[in-house]
Amino acid sequence: MITEEEQKQLRLLFGGHYSRDVLKILHHQKIVNRNGEPHNPQYVRMIFQGIRQNADIEKAIWQLADKRKYGLEWHEIRKKHLMQSSL
Repeated sequence: MITEEEQKQLRLLFGGHYSRDVLKILHHQKIVNRNGEPHNPQYVRMIFQGIRQNADIEKAIWQLADKRKYGLEWHEIRKKHLMQSSL
């Protein structure tokens, strides 16, 4: 389960937009609900908020967090490199 403190940190990282990207990860991994249908954004948000539990969706949320954090770090490195080369 994602704790309240983790939710706060993830909200800062995601900027409020995450369910569509989590659904893409789930689709890529061929993870569906018990009826064989893709999960919906509302269910992803319920998992994020701790209302429901689903290990597959939590894993996808953490995968997205890792991807976004890596993207931010890469962006910062690239920005520093560009600033150094322009001087």
